[in-house]
Amino acid sequence: MKKLSVILAISLGLAACAEKDSDYARKHRNKAGDKAKMEQIVPGARSAPICETPEISICEKSVLPITADIKKNGFEAAVKALKAELSLPEEFDGSAESFKKHIPEDLKRYQAQSRLLLLADKEYRTIYNYDEDVKEATEIVHKLMMEFVKSEKLDEDGRMGLVGALNTTVVQSVSETFELSYQGKDIVTIDMSSACGIDGLNVMARSLLPGGGPNGVIYICPGQLLLNAGKTKVERIAGLVMTLAHEMTHQLQYRGFELDNRVLTCVNSDLADKSAKFVESKNKETQADIVGFRILNIFLKQDKELSVQTEKAKAALSWMCHLEEHDTEGDSSTHLDNKSRLKNFFKLKETEDLLGCSKGPRC
Repeated sequence: MKKLSVILAISLGLAACAEKDSDYARKHRNKAGDKAKMEQIVPGARSAPICETPEISICEKSVLPITADIKKNGFEAAVKALKAELSLPEEFDGSAESFKKHIPEDLKRYQAQSRLLLLADKEYRTIYNYDEDVKEATEIVHKLMMEFVKSEKLDEDGRMGLVGALNTTVVQSVSETFELSYQGKDIVTIDMSSACGIDGLNVMARSLLPGGGPNGVIYICPGQLLLNAGKTKVERIAGLVMTLAHEMTHQLQYRGFELDNRVLTCVNSDLADKSAKFVESKNKETQADIVGFRILNIFLKQDKELSVQTEKAKAALSWMCHLEEHDTEGDSSTHLDNKSRLKNFFKLKETEDLLGCSKGPRC
């Protein structure tokens, strides 16, 4: 009996130890899991892959095959509709040369080209209704921009002026631009026709203050919006955030807003081989980029997982991969070249804090 008691005691002791070991193992696993999560959510804990080769990571496979299909089929359908409306010959193909050949009068040609842009936009939206995404993204960015303005060190009059600028700026679709009545409509429609192109497929966004105000107008060409076709809703909204913030910053600039010069000087630090005139000609757009990047970082910060933040950042910046390049001293463009613009995102201190990118400078 004594022997049995000893055996039972030993067995119970082993069972207790096993339970303690199990508790220990479980706690260890939980601790390890928590550590892994912390590496994902703590700024600077680990570097996102996007930091090492940003241009490759952002630009590679940035557009899905459906985009080309929408462009081709949409434009062909629009040309067919225009030919029926204006009784144009079968050989008319919607090109600039075809317009000149078949509609020689300047005003009528411009009107026909504007009509084709409107029809093409309608056809593109039958497959991907990007206007809905723009509305949702505009609400998000407007709120973030208001918070940004209220956090800036400004006197009350200056702050209220910028708040007013944001509240009186509208983001218009192609159809709204041509079909609604508003102050400065002729200026905006002519600008859109030129900027977006006959087919609307130029990668372009614009921010205007027609007639000097008081209302600002922002638009994004279908060509840029279609870069998001086929992507997830999360990616599509992210793909509009930086663009809209950049264009809204121009509305603030029209009212006298300027960034702290120290930040601009820091971001421009690798342009030492460029002339002062060249750098100065790009400063307005570089400032708009910087504010756009800051708004983007605030947007990305709403997620905690590094992998999600990275994918959203790629989606938000990928449109820059499709812009025409402008990087020579003699170029009249007001933007830096695309590679420099992407690089500037990774110079910001906020980007380092969020994604863990550690290469300097930090502005």
